[in-house]
Amino acid sequence: MMGMIYSNHLVNKKIKIVNALKEQTEEFKSRNAYAQSKLIKVKMESELGKQVAADSLMTLESHPHKLLIKLDSTDAKAK
Repeated sequence: MMGMIYSNHLVNKKIKIVNALKEQTEEFKSRNAYAQSKLIKVKMESELGKQVAADSLMTLESHPHKLLIKLDSTDAKAK
């Protein structure tokens, strides 16, 4: 009888260990997916930077200005 109780106790301990390891595995999978997505983004940014440098393009220091064009009345009548 004592042997069965002790055996059941050992099985319960192992089940708790397995469940804790499963949780850790899921956490590590999540971290891995996040790290891989960040790596892909960095690779794309560095590749884009190389292409921009090859084309002699530079980043803007200030925002571009928006041009507004008004049509005068003579242009509107011609259409």
